[in-house]
Amino acid sequence: MGTIRSTVLTYFLFFGLLYQCKPAELSNSCDVKTDGFLYGSLIRFATGDRSPSCLPSFDFQELWGVFKAPSGDIGVNAMTSYNDQIIIGGNFQLLGPSTGSAAYLQTADGKVVPSRYCPFLKIVGSAYIAIPDGGGGFYIGGEFFAVQGEERFSVAHILPGCQLDRVFNVPKDNTRLVYSLLLRGDHLYVGGNFTSWGDTSQRYLVRLNRFTGNIDTSFDVQNADLTVFDLETDGSALYVCGEFSQIGGNTKRGLAKLSFDSGSILSSFNPTITTGTCLDLYYGTDISGSPVIYAVGDFTTPTGNYAISVYPDGTVSSWNPNPNAQINSVQQYQNIVYLGGSFTTINGGTAASYLVSVNQNTGTLINNNFALDAYVASLQVIDNNLYLSGNFTTVKTNPRISMASLDLTNESVTNFNPNFEGTINNPGSSFLSAGNGVVFVTFDRPSVNVVARNNFAVIDEVTGAPIEGTPNFDFPIKAVHRNGNRLFVGGSFTNVGGQSRNSFVTLDLPHYQVSSINTILSGTPEIRTITSDESKVYVGGISLANVDGLPRNGVFALNLSDLSLSNWNPDLGVGSSGESILVVNDLVFIGGSFTQINGVGGFQNFQAVDKLNGTRTNIPIASNLPGGLVYSLAFANSKVYLGGFFSNIAGIGTVNFAAVYDLTTQSYLQPNPVAAENMVNHVAAYPDGNVFYGGSFVNLNGDAKYNAFGVYQTYTNSMSPWNAGINNAVYTSMSKNGNYYLGGIFNVALRRSNGGLVRTNLYE
Repeated sequence: MGTIRSTVLTYFLFFGLLYQCKPAELSNSCDVKTDGFLYGSLIRFATGDRSPSCLPSFDFQELWGVFKAPSGDIGVNAMTSYNDQIIIGGNFQLLGPSTGSAAYLQTADGKVVPSRYCPFLKIVGSAYIAIPDGGGGFYIGGEFFAVQGEERFSVAHILPGCQLDRVFNVPKDNTRLVYSLLLRGDHLYVGGNFTSWGDTSQRYLVRLNRFTGNIDTSFDVQNADLTVFDLETDGSALYVCGEFSQIGGNTKRGLAKLSFDSGSILSSFNPTITTGTCLDLYYGTDISGSPVIYAVGDFTTPTGNYAISVYPDGTVSSWNPNPNAQINSVQQYQNIVYLGGSFTTINGGTAASYLVSVNQNTGTLINNNFALDAYVASLQVIDNNLYLSGNFTTVKTNPRISMASLDLTNESVTNFNPNFEGTINNPGSSFLSAGNGVVFVTFDRPSVNVVARNNFAVIDEVTGAPIEGTPNFDFPIKAVHRNGNRLFVGGSFTNVGGQSRNSFVTLDLPHYQVSSINTILSGTPEIRTITSDESKVYVGGISLANVDGLPRNGVFALNLSDLSLSNWNPDLGVGSSGESILVVNDLVFIGGSFTQINGVGGFQNFQAVDKLNGTRTNIPIASNLPGGLVYSLAFANSKVYLGGFFSNIAGIGTVNFAAVYDLTTQSYLQPNPVAAENMVNHVAAYPDGNVFYGGSFVNLNGDAKYNAFGVYQTYTNSMSPWNAGINNAVYTSMSKNGNYYLGGIFNVALRRSNGGLVRTNLYE
């Protein structure tokens, strides 16, 4: 069977490359009538794909990230592997693909189009708005700083094939927020909250060259004083909606009509907004088919509140839905107008919570039975569907987290269910047809299609997605370690898969079942480190004082044969902590926060003991010990690499948060090869000579490109020039099948959106 699969795959890839050298068009590969389904089926057969999806899986599938936690920093604290699975533990409740704040979703079910067909944009920041470019791509706007690993500041162009346009680029500005885009000819109009653009003083509304992103200063809206939230056109003029009270040199609140060519105000268009802000516009029709501009927001007018309908000449119509609170979005479908927002009544008092359909002539209620439980941020009609986003969790009793769609032929809830990990705020989302059963969606969340996993997950290395059937942990995990078919897990949990386990548990592989052997820890310890050798598993933590009824301060060991408590007992003293344990030949190095070994004081924070009983070896000597907590240890080339929260070593002097102890000379390397600016939480050494440093620092050896993570190369005795582009602490790492895995509390890595977990080859 393996030979047949290899042959099929070879022919498939050959003909695919011969005839399809461009990226495949988006299609619904779960539709048996499409070419995508045929190609996917062939690949699945050829590769022996085991994934539950109808889509094939490759090892270049995006690794899922971790999201949401009841408290504390969300992230991955520990990892290991088993066969073709990546095992992670940390502080999280959900896993999802790290798409960044825009994704291509299948209309049939809301599932994201896999990155092998459509590379994720990995936007760093929030995308609020998108418009079609007329050629199969999109312009996006928001508050973002990178797209697909390249700097882009709040405006970008996405080409067909899900690739960033490397030509279109706007000036760097970390403060710019873009809420609205409109394309006309070769011009891209951009509105938002910004007080300059590049080296010009133009603010809130500018016009760019659609191909390069260069500003066109011949279009200049004078004296706009506040944010522009939306742009609309009737083909001859530009309608502007926002928070402003001055625009085009005129006093004009919230709604104005401008010349496309110069940006000057067309004063004949003069509806009155008394107070408040215009948030959304829709160019539609009245009951007779005449064009009107529907405007909604949190404003008041002489004729009504929160919503008006205006003819192109500025005449306000009699349409008046009269809700009791803010409207965020408006759309029209045939002769029905849909309103979404935070209101709870319509027509002056009729109950209608968050979403309602009204008559296009008078604004009177048509339907108020959508049964949302919280506000709507955005609406968009595409074909016969109404897409909505917001803060809701149900629509017509159907569970839908923050996004849903309705079939407008009968207003039923469709199967479109992207399932986000949090609220979509206002300004909210854009929904655009990408053809072939796919919509392009922007949102202010980092992931989509999330699944529940409490603090523990096992990820298929091939698909990048979590497997089913793994146990939940009620509180965070700090350490995982595998030895054969046993997985040892430590943290602050009290319940694992419905069974009582206090801070330490053994899971039996391959099914991750809780072992019947229960190592009982008294009190409320937190296990922070686990490792093993050929006969024992070594465990350390804080508030650890009693194991299986016997005193064990800071650290303990179990016999691997039967998981009984070993006699190994270094006894770090009451109130001590064992943060890291490293086995080197016949020595066991312990790093942590302690002041004694074997009940003898004067030995603090870092010491080697023997493997038999835990007896101190006087390595290092008492006069050469760190003056603060040692958090992590690693071994390479007869040297022990230390990381922690210490600023000196006795007898050596200043040593900033990292040090190297040479076992051959039994002395510390001087000068110290790596110094950090703040705590080093993680040190790991690998056979290729790389030593990883991760933590809360913002530089290593004074170089700011090593923010939170850096690589020291022992063969060259120098820092690698590689910049990980990580925005927060790295706590763990692992090498597997030619790749490195990094875990921590970051949400940006490799200058891309990543939820606490990333795979890298150190070259991106």
